[in-house]
Amino acid sequence: MSNSILTRQQITSIAEQWINEINTKHIDVGCADNQPKWPYWVKPCNYSRKEWDDMGVWMVKTFGNGDWMMDGLWVGSDRKYWFREERDRTLFLLKWS
Repeated sequence: MSNSILTRQQITSIAEQWINEINTKHIDVGCADNQPKWPYWVKPCNYSRKEWDDMGVWMVKTFGNGDWMMDGLWVGSDRKYWFREERDRTLFLLKWS
């Protein structure tokens, strides 16, 4: 059994890679089986407050108001947008990725 130890340079390189990944704008995507009404979600990461505001305006203009109590096409929760239809999530990704 081999016991390899990372060098300082390797550790520094790995740390820099993780920091860059953490700070890079990206959109996580998923589908929640336990959320039958709005299963398709996106989670924009590392976007500015202005970009979030712009996304919210675009969501309302494109899909109408998002309201958990209504029968809308989308809702917002937990820094995610949840969609009823996969095609709407895809449209979001095309617009904001």
